Amino acid sequence: MAIFENSVYSFADSQKLKGLLRSKGLQVNDVRVGKYVEVDYVSDLFDGEKIGQLLKLNKVEECELEKCNHDLEYLVKNARCWEAHELLEDLWHRADGNEKEDIHRIIKVCVAVVHYQRGNVDTAKRILREALEKGINAELAKMLGIGFLLQKIGEDNETALKNIALAIWA
Repeated sequence: MAIFENSVYSFADSQKLKGLLRSKGLQVNDVRVGKYVEVDYVSDLFDGEKIGQLLKLNKVEECELEKCNHDLEYLVKNARCWEAHELLEDLWHRADGNEKEDIHRIIKVCVAVVHYQRGNVDTAKRILREALEKGINAELAKMLGIGFLLQKIGEDNETALKNIALAIWA
């Protein structure tokens, strides 16, 4: 996965960018656009420099997903919700009962943001509504270091998704 600074592209550009990169021979699985442009790709070599040149963006980081070393708070605060979702899934697999359900709802918030970053606004709003139906466990969110997320999801759904995807926390 390669992560780039973004001041150019919008959520609606994610599919166009994926098509562009594929047309240049890169095996791209996904592109998410928000505060950063995140490109998931398959390669024996890191292709981040090549991707950055094609997109005219500066690379921030490049790593194998399993080896990115950031905590949940950092990932959510920086709109890197795909990675946050992956971390939460590990917790979810080890949990049971109410805690498992509570973690699942937080995962759905992250998944909703990822869909928004892919330009799937209607799907993102639906998933966020589903996540919020039974409420988010505030104590669990605080314990996980993402209590700040609850302030944003209290807003209008699309505004919340946009602000989280762009990492606007003020």
